[in-house]
Amino acid sequence: MAESGDKTSDLLVIFGITGDLARKMTFQALYHLERRGLLKCPILGVASDDITIEELAKRAREAIEGTGEKVDSKVFDRLAKRVSYLHGDVTDSTLYKELAKQIGSKHNCLFYLEMPPSLFAPIVENLAQAKLLERARVAVEKPFGHDLKSACELNSRLRAVLDEDQIFRVDHFLGKEP
Repeated sequence: MAESGDKTSDLLVIFGITGDLARKMTFQALYHLERRGLLKCPILGVASDDITIEELAKRAREAIEGTGEKVDSKVFDRLAKRVSYLHGDVTDSTLYKELAKQIGSKHNCLFYLEMPPSLFAPIVENLAQAKLLERARVAVEKPFGHDLKSACELNSRLRAVLDEDQIFRVDHFLGKEP
């Protein structure tokens, strides 16, 4: 997992794990990490879909196979055993209370936000209210604002509850061929 000084992330929490980005990229990336022996932590998926962990695993396998990848069942089973799931509305503070119960105080989390950019700040602010950011980092996936003004506003809201070294801004489209 990611490292920052002496804080190695030991839990990956993916907001939006049932979404399009997870289906197109994340599940395959996690599978590749597991296959290479590089995935060392549990994964907690968070999304609004009311599904079972078995259904999530089925979706993940179908997504990986949908890329044309031949899935090694032993590798996939190891990956699936790492994953747990929490269903809820990311705009509801109740979700974060449940998340705090599940995570406890022992983990250094990497919160990975595969959500619409309009939800980045509300999610991070709710994580802060639930006291889940002290030993955590946040990765925001997708464009960081839609113009300079919105990017500055989002940055200001994130920096109100996070230090700069706790924020990873990832735009996977910048690395794609046109």
